Amino acid sequence: MEAARPAPSPWLFGPWPDLLFGCGVLYAILLAGFLVAGPEIRQLQPGLVFPLIVLLVGTPHYGATLLRVYGHRRDRRAYVFFSLWATLAVIALFVASLWVGPLASFFVTLYLTWSPWHYTGQNYGLSVMFLRRGGVALEPGLKRWIYASFLLSYALVFLLLHTADATANDLPSGYGEVSARFHPLGIPSVVTAVLAPLLVAANVAALARAAFGLRGAPRRALLPAALLAFSQVLWFSLPYGLDALGVKVASEALRFDMRTHYFLWIAAAHSAQYLWVTAYYARQSGGWRGQLPHYAKVLAAGAAAWTLPVLLFGTHTGGPLAFDAGLGALVAAAVNVHHFILDGAIWKLRGPIAQILIRSDAVAEETGPRWAWPRRLVWAGCFAALALACFVVATEQRVRSALASKDFETVRAGVAQLDAVGRESGSLELAFGNALLGDRHLSEARERFRRGQELLPNATGDLLLAATYEREGDWQRAGELYEAALEKQLTEGQRTQALALAGNAWRQLGDNQRALARLEEALARDPSNAQLGALVEMTRRSAAQ
Repeated sequence: MEAARPAPSPWLFGPWPDLLFGCGVLYAILLAGFLVAGPEIRQLQPGLVFPLIVLLVGTPHYGATLLRVYGHRRDRRAYVFFSLWATLAVIALFVASLWVGPLASFFVTLYLTWSPWHYTGQNYGLSVMFLRRGGVALEPGLKRWIYASFLLSYALVFLLLHTADATANDLPSGYGEVSARFHPLGIPSVVTAVLAPLLVAANVAALARAAFGLRGAPRRALLPAALLAFSQVLWFSLPYGLDALGVKVASEALRFDMRTHYFLWIAAAHSAQYLWVTAYYARQSGGWRGQLPHYAKVLAAGAAAWTLPVLLFGTHTGGPLAFDAGLGALVAAAVNVHHFILDGAIWKLRGPIAQILIRSDAVAEETGPRWAWPRRLVWAGCFAALALACFVVATEQRVRSALASKDFETVRAGVAQLDAVGRESGSLELAFGNALLGDRHLSEARERFRRGQELLPNATGDLLLAATYEREGDWQRAGELYEAALEKQLTEGQRTQALALAGNAWRQLGDNQRALARLEEALARDPSNAQLGALVEMTRRSAAQ
């Protein structure tokens, strides 16, 4: 291994900030806590925690890319293909996906497939950056082994993600998939059963070979690079590897059925990592006014990217999809795919990027005429979007609290406010209707269930709507709605429930033969249900008379 010209320091902001935020130590500490007491922490976690993490950490990390590409005239010109033409292509794909179901599913599938590679590429790039800043001149063979260790980690994720009947466990919670579904490629399970262990073994071998090749490197370069490789293991290789090998773990923090919840902490770690390195780049590349002004700008820019599509294409403006019926997932796909494209173009460790990230040189501030009023107008719009994003988070939390306390007047006002800014939610309407049903406000509950069905068509709305008629003793309408629910896609538990409820409705109407058929089918699905078994026996006796 040949020693390169050492940089003044391997660190960007210093050892502790770099290790905690750039190298994933903070996430490792959090994961240790989750491994010991994950359920207890999750139960004590306030509902506001995740929305604030998304707003204050996730949102600005997208804005950091936008500021990097569009903030300086020299960068807009240098990356015009990506900043203009690729951007227009993503916008066109997003708009078309709103009306074309298969295209929507393709877009969401592309986003969820690309996302772990984006995380992986960032870990790899930062590993190489630290090695080079630490004075290690990577010869091509060794660099290929380092790259292979990250690539094989992603290959395992890709394989399991696209196995037949796989689900998108890394989809952030809160995004419905009614009209924009993740569709795996359908790799046969038998193929996955053979390839997955081989990929795990190959990943371990590549990591070992890379570590062997770096055995003579300075410790100051090895520590951050090793921690980034360890982050890749914790984020992807370990949970996916355990699942691939069929290893059952006691801690829910590594279980795949809880992946959607815990993945948000990984997303936060990735976002914090990105904010850390982009803040250093911004400080060295001219126009730096301090950490707080820089953070405010990337936060506002990111808020604009997430808010504007919702304002323009929500159902309140004639758009076809409510936020939780596909619009939210498609906005996430558009913002992320655009982010991935720009990110892949701008962070190459050569030229000006190497000058700043490897050699710690500063770039002279951009000079020349500036279009003051257009810039101010754009920034005014971005900060208005940030204010709206804060309003949405606060309103959603207020509505949830009001639902829990049955403050229905506050819920009505909050739902109307969210509807007005494009955050129409079928699931929220159903939750509101369910609370009203529990308090026997049957007429308004029915209105909410119907509105929920319009926004987010699903069988749950039929079951809840039927319950309002059942409470009034209108068994005919209740039975018809339970039957309608059975024609739709239901979970196993929902189908059993719908069969039992439909059977009870027909029994109340005296149609014992029809009731018995439904009740026996429900009992066959849940034979240990003593109450259902007793109801079947009563109906059999009634039918025999």
